[in-house]
Amino acid sequence: MPDQADNPYQLTTAELHWYEGDVPASNRYDDVYFSKKQGLEESRYVFLQHNQLTQRWQQLEQRLVHQQQFTIAETGFGTGLNFLAAWQLWRQTAPATATLHFISVEKHPLTQADIARALTAWPELSALAKPLIKQYPSLVPGHHLLDFDQQRVKLHLLFDDAIDGFEQLRNSSHPLFQHQPECAVDAWFLDGFAPARNPEMWNETLYSLVADLSDSHTTLATFTAGGDVRRGLAKQGFNISKAPGFGKKREMLYGSFDPHIRNQQQPATSKLTSASDSKTVSAPWIINRQRGNNGGRHVAIIGGGLAGCSSAYAMAKRGWQVTLLDSSAELAQGASGNPQGMLYTKLSAEAGLLNQFTLSSYMYALRFYRQWRQRLGRADNSKELIDLCGVLQLASSDKDQQLLQTLSRRFSHCPELIQFLNPLQATTQAGIDINCPAWFFPAAGWVSPPPLCHSLASHAAIEKRFNYDVQSLEYDDEKRQWQLNGSKQSLRSDAVIIANSRDAQQFSQSAYLPTKTIRGQISLLPAGEYSSDLKTVICHEGYLTPAINGLHNIGATFDNGDTNTEIRNSDHQRNLDSLGRAMPTLLKNIDTIDANHLQGRAGLRCSSPDYLPMVGPVANYQHFIDDYAPLRKNARAKITTAGSYYPRLYINIGHGSRGLTSTPICSELIAAALNQEIAPLPRALTTALNPARFIIRDLIRNKI
Repeated sequence: MPDQADNPYQLTTAELHWYEGDVPASNRYDDVYFSKKQGLEESRYVFLQHNQLTQRWQQLEQRLVHQQQFTIAETGFGTGLNFLAAWQLWRQTAPATATLHFISVEKHPLTQADIARALTAWPELSALAKPLIKQYPSLVPGHHLLDFDQQRVKLHLLFDDAIDGFEQLRNSSHPLFQHQPECAVDAWFLDGFAPARNPEMWNETLYSLVADLSDSHTTLATFTAGGDVRRGLAKQGFNISKAPGFGKKREMLYGSFDPHIRNQQQPATSKLTSASDSKTVSAPWIINRQRGNNGGRHVAIIGGGLAGCSSAYAMAKRGWQVTLLDSSAELAQGASGNPQGMLYTKLSAEAGLLNQFTLSSYMYALRFYRQWRQRLGRADNSKELIDLCGVLQLASSDKDQQLLQTLSRRFSHCPELIQFLNPLQATTQAGIDINCPAWFFPAAGWVSPPPLCHSLASHAAIEKRFNYDVQSLEYDDEKRQWQLNGSKQSLRSDAVIIANSRDAQQFSQSAYLPTKTIRGQISLLPAGEYSSDLKTVICHEGYLTPAINGLHNIGATFDNGDTNTEIRNSDHQRNLDSLGRAMPTLLKNIDTIDANHLQGRAGLRCSSPDYLPMVGPVANYQHFIDDYAPLRKNARAKITTAGSYYPRLYINIGHGSRGLTSTPICSELIAAALNQEIAPLPRALTTALNPARFIIRDLIRNKI
């Protein structure tokens, strides 16, 4: 099987043999994942007991005034046994208002089938194992965020090498900021195969990363008592003790972190010269975690579309009080107002940052909308709100077919994610004639954005205010609050999220952003005798949805810089012509359809020059220019000044035509930052999404 060096979308999975029917053992490391008779008991003894989790979780705040969170990080997810043991204990001991974040890295993940087989050894965990197996992600590299127990438990899986994966959780690669974690791990499970069998993981680099992500309250436990491990952790500031091992094992290690000892033994400045000589300093992406934090937990969100409502939901479920403001009389009146939106992604042969983000956001969105559909239950109109019927992307051109052949090799191991069909297979899947090969996304489909926005914003902690036109933002340094000034009234809030698409440029703080406005018009096409058989969404240069209430959605036009939202018959005709070229046999009488009689809708998408959303803290434009002016002359200038950002002011815009796919994970990213959680995306992607990237680029290009 090819590894990631040959295929950036493929992992080297675990190679197993089995003992006693259901005990997995690694061929690569020649070791078992657990003992059948005592594996669960060992997990509880080593990791739960010696991190004192029962006592610590019982002491978490039980009032709703401040939602508590607890973060565990683990080396070696394996079968998920440690996660399930921790989740079970969390259910038994933690208050209902608290949230568990479990972060685990796995270089060689098991398949879904192997996970399911292994966990049959523990019937008492079956109620937890079933949802884990159901949500277990496709085996592609990267970060995968899974939600359980109504978002009370989060599993953050890193399919990566332990060192590379944990390094991406830090806020910076810069030595001056490595030892200042904005969000720290509360307890470490140092698991995985024994040091003698897996020496590549157990080394000083790993111990340093563990310390970088720790703070004065952090504890750790590990099954091993090896001297190299004990000395390596002690060198990084951990007070290490020995305890009797479990079963036949003589000893194990546990301990707590002391940042003062670590700073004395490993001062950050000791690495500055060599690190700065070898790579560009990443200081602009660092944020002072203390500035502007008054402890308040009220957030005002400007914009009632997909980005705003997703952000409101992400904050409300963390216990924040949310005021959602929109200048219209109702939610989803802008670009998020189309009756059907496509949920799918476009892939590239090269796994660059844009494609990493589109794939990561797509996989998270699939889990997000499956859970939303489950909450809808058997509502009479649920089929009018969401249908994960699959999406067929036609490969009609030679270029598309070449890309399809490349991707068919790179994703052959993930048929649940994407499949590659010949014309006959595509015809069978779609229910109508398809005359070219195609990509098929079996888990994708369409969602109706307006009811989605209403559903997300219905949380009890969200107050909605309509016809509220926010004209300016002012920060009160004394009270550490924002004042949102409107034409008729004003509002104070501890934090602000700007999510009003292209209108974000009206605020002085975000006026520098290079937003692009793209007009798009859809057309509602009455279903014909043949088109009524359509079973999936069809994407070509436009798209066609299965009929709902006798109408297909077709579209959409793409006009850069056009800000007119009036319906145009000429655009209806453009949509018809595009559909006719892509699927000439779909509607034999398409030439006789009168575009003047069609209904439709026009909206304005907001995009960015590099097609990535603008998501993250809002930079102080003038301070950035002053602090990073040396970049005009030297793009690799060694600047150690942290980026200057407005306190607790974030932005979530620029999603273009992929808002359904990108807004769920982007809203989680902002909510994690405001709630002082470890980011759900690797640092490379949070940096790529950071709106300040445009200031840095313009300085390097000497444009400002």
